[in-house]
Amino acid sequence: MSPHSRLRPLTGPTARAGAILAVAAALTATAAACSSEKTKGGISPAVVSAAAEASRHAASAAAEASELTGEDASAAASSAAALISEEALARAASASAAAASVESRAAAFESSVSAQISKARQSASAALSGVAGTGNAIGDVVLTGVPTTATDGFPAATVTITNSTSQKASYAVQVDFVDSSGATVETVVVGTSDVAPGERRTVLAHGDQKVDAASAKVARAQRF
Repeated sequence: MSPHSRLRPLTGPTARAGAILAVAAALTATAAACSSEKTKGGISPAVVSAAAEASRHAASAAAEASELTGEDASAAASSAAALISEEALARAASASAAAASVESRAAAFESSVSAQISKARQSASAALSGVAGTGNAIGDVVLTGVPTTATDGFPAATVTITNSTSQKASYAVQVDFVDSSGATVETVVVGTSDVAPGERRTVLAHGDQKVDAASAKVARAQRF
């Protein structure tokens, strides 16, 4: 299962990452509804299954793409929209070959976006590697926690970054997820590049370990 396919409808998240998550959740819910009605309208189970998987892959990539910027972000958004449209058409036509094709391309698209994100996070981690204390940009970062009840038990938070300087800058942010006992259960590093002076960016930090409850805190933030 893709890390983002577990996302559910959210309450509270704001800005771009929250909007992306809401779209992802809606796509997943639509796919699930189609699966429950797969015997209606003559749509075959194979088509419904492939279409549902295509939706989940596209939704997952769309959620991850909140960390991309510039042309990469625009390209990812356009690709996700195109795949979602194709998935809907294939399902409506009950075309098994078309649905399978969309599923395959959606999976490849998700893998491509994941590779881009992995590279960006490696760069952010490198920027934090020599940072002492909390870094030089802790005041530029605000977190909005997402309740684990809304994410099937996985910790998540939107990370809003505002460039308070007069020059373009890149950011690396370490987010610690803390359980109800105060122990850090997972650490996630996210980043974004070429943030213009005064510009606000929102990216998504998400964990891969289930917890009953978790809060998020900014451990370090570096502007470079």
